[in-house]
Amino acid sequence: MVISGGLFGSVAGLPLHPLVIHAAIVLIPLAAISALVMSYLPSFSRRYGKVTLVIALVAQLSLFLAKVTGEAFEEILDKDVGNHAELGEIAPFITLPMVALTYLRWRLDRSGATVGSAWARRLTSIALVVASLASITIVVLVGHSGAESVWGWIDKL
Repeated sequence: MVISGGLFGSVAGLPLHPLVIHAAIVLIPLAAISALVMSYLPSFSRRYGKVTLVIALVAQLSLFLAKVTGEAFEEILDKDVGNHAELGEIAPFITLPMVALTYLRWRLDRSGATVGSAWARRLTSIALVVASLASITIVVLVGHSGAESVWGWIDKL
C-alpha cells in the first residue's frame, strides 16, 4: 500500500477524501436523529444515550478527517472548490455543540441522575434540537456543494 500526497493524500492511488467523507455523511445525520429522539424521550436517552454519544464522537472525528483530507485533496487536484472548501472548514465546528449537548443530555437522563432541574433539562433539549438540526443542515450543504464541484459538469453537457 502506497501513501502519497502527505499523510492524508491518497492510498494506493485512491484519494482518501472521497473514502472518508462517507462516514461523516452517514454518521452525522444518524447521531443528530438519535440526539433529536434523546431530547424528546428521556427513556431513549437512558437506554441508547451512550451508543448515541459514541456515534456522535466517531462522526465528529470523521468530519475532522474529512476536513483534513479535503485540504490535501484540494492540493492534489490543484482545483478551486470554492464554496465546498469554505463550508467544509466550518462544518466540524458547527457539529461540536451537538456532541457536547448529547453528552450533557445523556448525563442528565441517566438512571438515578439527580443533576439538573426540569428547566435545565428543557433548555438542554431545546439546544440539542437546534444543534442537531444545524449539524444535519451543514452536512447536507457541504455534501451538496462537494457533489456540485465534482459532478456539476454533467449539467453542462
